Amino acid sequence: MQIEIKGNHFLLLTQRAIFWEETQTLLIGDLHLGKITHFRKEGIAIPNLAADNNFDRLNEIVHHTGAGRIIFLGDLFHSQYNSEWDTFRLWRAEHHYIEMIIVVGNHDILPLSMFLETDLQVYKSDYEEDNFVFTHHPKLEPDPGKFVFAGHVHPVFKTYGKGRQSLRLPCFVVDPHQAIVPSFGVFTGGFGVEMTAERQIYLLTEHKIFPLGL
Repeated sequence: MQIEIKGNHFLLLTQRAIFWEETQTLLIGDLHLGKITHFRKEGIAIPNLAADNNFDRLNEIVHHTGAGRIIFLGDLFHSQYNSEWDTFRLWRAEHHYIEMIIVVGNHDILPLSMFLETDLQVYKSDYEEDNFVFTHHPKLEPDPGKFVFAGHVHPVFKTYGKGRQSLRLPCFVVDPHQAIVPSFGVFTGGFGVEMTAERQIYLLTEHKIFPLGL
């Protein structure tokens, strides 16, 4: 699904990412690589193939969009080093032709040198380009002259059926001056968001996007 912001065109992807068409850039938030391996070390029964799902979807959207750049909106890696970082290093080397930027999130506690060694451009707070701001934490009072893309929240929206059943779905949240992207990583949980008068919410399933509030 395509939306227009400040004369630019952005594709909302079912893989939980955004593609900025004018600059051939993927916007990806909250992969939390390493979280699944961390859980498994703690004895939590999560299939090892779940970790591969993140990389499978990364490969899918890179191939599908032909992106020349990726901006990671923070929380690329969940916590301390584990073997999933080595998998990411190999993946990065295979995609050496893609420019990659990371805006550091609160879970990105690996040494700065490890990010730099994988040819990531690192921004400790905001990265700005033209009238757009790319950051990890959403802004409480965004600059009305700019538009913010943020992560961190892992937004989900609860929908209800005709009975009492309900379903929580990941979503894109688009406010007048800010968009919050869903968490890209699997097993990352979610924070419930509400509809407001000026807000647009785009619900995600595996194969389709459903707009609300339009």
